[in-house]
Amino acid sequence: MSVKTPRPFHVVNSKGHVREAFQPITPGKVTLYSCGPTVYGLIHIGNLRAAITADLFYRTLKKFGYEVNFIRNYTDVDDKIIQKAASENSTSDLIAKKYISEVERDYLAAGLAEPTRKTLVTDHMPEIISMIESIIKNNHGYVADDGEVLFSVESYERYGSLSGKKKEDLLEGMGHRVAVTDKKKSGLDFTLWKPAKPGEPSWDSPWGKGRPGWHIECSAMSSKWFGPSMDIHHGGTDLIFPHHENEIAQSECATHEHPYVRYWLHSAMLNIQSEKMSKSLGNVVTARDFLTEFGGEITRYFLLSVHYRSVADFSEEALGTTYSSLARIYEAKEKAQELLKLKAALPDPRAEAAWGSFLSSVEKAKTDFLDQMANDFNTPGALAVIFTLIRDWNRTIAEPRATGTPAAVLAAQEFISFLESDVFDVLGIGRANPRSVLDRIRDVKLKRSGGSVTDRPDEAWILSQIEARKAARAAKDFAAADDIRKAMLAKGVAIKDSPQGTTWEYV
Repeated sequence: MSVKTPRPFHVVNSKGHVREAFQPITPGKVTLYSCGPTVYGLIHIGNLRAAITADLFYRTLKKFGYEVNFIRNYTDVDDKIIQKAASENSTSDLIAKKYISEVERDYLAAGLAEPTRKTLVTDHMPEIISMIESIIKNNHGYVADDGEVLFSVESYERYGSLSGKKKEDLLEGMGHRVAVTDKKKSGLDFTLWKPAKPGEPSWDSPWGKGRPGWHIECSAMSSKWFGPSMDIHHGGTDLIFPHHENEIAQSECATHEHPYVRYWLHSAMLNIQSEKMSKSLGNVVTARDFLTEFGGEITRYFLLSVHYRSVADFSEEALGTTYSSLARIYEAKEKAQELLKLKAALPDPRAEAAWGSFLSSVEKAKTDFLDQMANDFNTPGALAVIFTLIRDWNRTIAEPRATGTPAAVLAAQEFISFLESDVFDVLGIGRANPRSVLDRIRDVKLKRSGGSVTDRPDEAWILSQIEARKAARAAKDFAAADDIRKAMLAKGVAIKDSPQGTTWEYV
């Protein structure tokens, strides 16, 4: 039996910032690692963007036909976790477990697929200690008198290969802060193992009780499950230096394998009204608040509508584009579902020809959609393919005698399948009930404009007005029909006429 060859694709590697054809270590298989959060509080929307980006990679690679081994980690021991535990009169272990649960709740609401494995730092202490031992043995690490273990940056020739930073420039930039002490041989050296402090979690090691430094964790976890090298390592651009730079150094110095990572893919930051999100500015938006207000479909569309390497901006303008774009997708899907409910009609030559052409458009869209994703996961391009097909759908369904024929039914089925299979499998949108998504969009728009759901006319009133307008038009009283339309608009309800009837929406 022949095995289908996975689809080839290209990525822009953060190392060198060049477009490269993807070639996995093992043909047909991909190892993918994504840096997850440090769990001491609720994640913010920027953290969620990174998680959704990794989810996009995972979904797309599987759609391309690869066998994907995807790891998403949690840092569950850290200074911030210890501080949080102290402030809440709790323990680091309980704080970590609490917020892992909270993050998982957000991931579920955002529609993230389950990774192959979720790793915890505290489950990998033997691997961490073993890797540090190898680094010391290979003359790239040293032990201070108090038991702290440090990595010697000067011992690694390729340091700075990912970030483009030079050791001499880093030292010069640090100025007076790089004063060398009896403990630290260079200001660039970083901690691999921290000596224990009273009341803090600690583990036994050859250098005494302590806990790992931050950078060593991902190296040890990935090497346990992937070996010394992996295909794709993902994280936010804020992790390029020093975290990922240090990961490369310690991993390659521990294993003597190069490269540690074949393809580095980094997702850009998310700004709030064109400003960097930060606690000092008071503009941090938690993923929980965002998901509670907007729901998973709006959230995913908003974050995926911008290419993962481009900075996204949380603004009312960007949200407005998301509302209208997502609504177009689900309005088209709703029309397709309604078409399937119509009484079967006899074939009409002109309609059959139009729908036959549309079916060809669906097949082309499937190919074009994946072509865009194969170009460094180009989600804006993939969405453009969807909207090109929707324009074709709307033109075809408006054709006289176009609904209910055998070709129309088949076309509607194929269109819905494209959204629920091809699009959903990759972007994680398109499979929801259209009315639930459209109602959510209307509710969100109304709330953010300062209104209330209870202020707007109910559906019974709206339908009665549509019937009254229909009767006025049938009696050729077009002035009365127009007055009804204006009165509805004044109450925040817009109507739209089409060959299939009159539809409405809150504005």
